Parts: sequence; structure tokens; C-alpha cells
Amino acid sequence: MDKTEIENRRHELLEDLCRELNDGQIAAVVRKEEGAPEMVSAILDELGDADMDITGDFFFRPLQTEDDAAWVFISLFTISNELPPERLPDLYEAMSYVNFNLPAGSFSIDKDHGFFCYVLSSLIRGDMENADIFREMDIAVGNAFAISDSYIGILSDVLNGKIGAEGVVEFLGGPAEQ
Repeated sequence: MDKTEIENRRHELLEDLCRELNDGQIAAVVRKEEGAPEMVSAILDELGDADMDITGDFFFRPLQTEDDAAWVFISLFTISNELPPERLPDLYEAMSYVNFNLPAGSFSIDKDHGFFCYVLSSLIRGDMENADIFREMDIAVGNAFAISDSYIGILSDVLNGKIGAEGVVEFLGGPAEQ
């Protein structure tokens, strides 16, 4: 299969994901910007607190070669575009505690682009039928929602200065300070 055929398959799969999200009452669109992979972008109202503006982007990492046996499918949830410098040490420490306990994915800070996020990368065999690939994408998206949702609130509290990293240790069941 040549690169154009693969890109067309991926486009169809992303369109299917967009339809499924919209059917589930999640506002989503397929978009393609210059220099970026085609992706589904969504507003994730059901994650975090009601006043949070979390967005989700779902996309395939660009192919290295046409012969790539596995495709990398990314679920990226942008939790905040504001990174107060004075909160970063506590947030880095808190993320290290949370990331150690995660079954998959990780919370991360991109200081260059100024955002705090959760990202889950999933390998999907590209030689499967579209229905099977879509099922794997759907599982990956569901896992990203389920895993991140448990920790977004507590990490946002660290980011917003409501608690320090020690509050995350307590949240995770660690020792409370005496």
C-alpha cells in the first residue's frame, strides 16, 4: 500500500472517530493545519471541573516509511495553556508521583509551547481491516479518558496553587505529613 492509500485510510478512520464523538455529545471536528498531521479536535467538557477548557486531539503520528508495520495513534488532552512559572516545581513533582502510578500514558508540560497535557500513544497494526483499526482507536480514546480523568483535578489543583505536591502524595494514598 502506498503512502497516499494509507493517508486516505487514516482520513476515513479519523472521520469515523469524529462522527462517534459527535454522536456521544462531544463536539468534534476533523482538521488539517499546515505542518501538522490531520486530527480530530474535540471539546472535552466531561473531564476535569466544569470551569476547565480541556481539549482533545486524536491523530496518527506521521509514517516513517510506507512499510511501517505499526501506526502510532495519539490521544492528547490539553488541560491548560497557562503555566505560572512559580507553580512549575510543584507540578513537576506532582506529575512524577502520578505518572509513576499510571498504567499507560503520562502527564506532561511543554514549556516551549506553553501547555500542560495528558498524552497516550497506542500502537496499532496497519495491516488490519479498518473496522479492527477503528476498534483499537476507540479503545485507546476510552483508555485516555478513563486514565486521565482520575488525576486531572488533583494536578489542576497543584497548577492553580490550591495544594502542593504533598497533597498529591496524600491523594495517592501515601503518608500524610505529621
